[in-house]
Parts: sequence; structure tokens; C-alpha cells
Amino acid sequence: MSKDISKKITPGGLLFTTLLIGLLVVCSVFLARNIFSAHRAGVFQDRKPIMDFFLNHQEPRQPSTQDIQHIETWMTFQYINFVFDMPPEYLKEALKIDDVHYPNLPIGRYIKSKKLDTADFLQQIKTATKTSIDSRTRK
Repeated sequence: MSKDISKKITPGGLLFTTLLIGLLVVCSVFLARNIFSAHRAGVFQDRKPIMDFFLNHQEPRQPSTQDIQHIETWMTFQYINFVFDMPPEYLKEALKIDDVHYPNLPIGRYIKSKKLDTADFLQQIKTATKTSIDSRTRK
């Protein structure tokens, strides 16, 4: 009453099964090697986030007044508030922005809608941001 299982497996099916098992073994070995490498590098012992490991263990830094020079028109007000750790309404109040789309509004779009001078308005944003950073560092 024993059935010969080899009659039910086709040569193509056997090749596919063998390749699939081989691929699983290779992936498992690759994963294990990476986990052991990360363990040796101290990723798990320091209890730091994994991204720190990939970013060369650099500690996050606070933005400085030098970073303000990199503010550009493609950025949104929300992005600037986040990067420079300012309250969400800070730029709205400091620059008297009345657009309903604030803070999810690119600076360039705001400049065009209000027909403002780009260089002048960017300088106003940079000045307001510097004032915010300076007020925090004095405390």
C-alpha cells in the first residue's frame, strides 16, 4: 500500500524545490552574518537606535546659526519649525503670515502668492529663526 512519491514530483518541480531551499539557506546565512557583525560592533549592547549604527555613531546635533544660511524656498514653514526646533506658530506670528495653508506651505509658493521679493523674505525668515535660536541659547 505504499505509494511511490517520486512518481508525483516532476523534474521541474524537484529543481524548483531544490533552488528554493538553497535560496533560503543562503539568505539565512547572510542574515546571521549581519546580525553577528552588528553584535560585534556593539549595536545591541549600547541600546542605541539602529540608525545610529548606520550613521557612523554620530550623535544628533542641535542646528546652529550657520545652518540658517541653508534655508531655501522649497522648504515648508513646518519643516523649518521642526529642523530649528521652534514652536509651530513661531514663524506665523513673527512674519505675520495669514495663509490658511500655514505651516504646510512651501516658502516659494507663499512668496509667489503674496508677490514678495524672494531674497528679502528669505532674509526675514533667517532673521526670525536666528532670533529664536539666540533666545534659547541665552536661557
